[in-house]
Amino acid sequence: MIHERQENLRTDAKSVGYSRESRASWIGSKLAQTTGIGIDQLDAVHNYMWLRILQNNAATPTATNEADHLAMHIVKLALLAETAAADGGPKAAMAAVMEASGTEVDPLLAQNFLRLASSSIFWMALDSAGSARAA
Repeated sequence: MIHERQENLRTDAKSVGYSRESRASWIGSKLAQTTGIGIDQLDAVHNYMWLRILQNNAATPTATNEADHLAMHIVKLALLAETAAADGGPKAAMAAVMEASGTEVDPLLAQNFLRLASSSIFWMALDSAGSARAA
């Protein structure tokens, strides 16, 4: 009985842990860490990111402060990358971000994403199956 319950918890956690929102949040978290912001601001950015992800980046048309402004740009890129990766894999995500760089997404964030996404470890950590996909 305990073994069955533990197995159910593992299965539930896996399906919840890899939702579109969780994947976008994970991508966004990795991007936020590349910006060089202080640890004190990182928590605020993560909070704003989740608010924007849950509202599909439509929390407010403009940012309310610096942390929200960064979160807004990170979420836009993370949602774009996650959607492209879900549809076509890592290469599609990287191509979508390269194409949007400078027009739809911040070029520095795009550059940081492309550096992160060029590693199969990035995709392995993100992949719900736990297996690396070719970047």
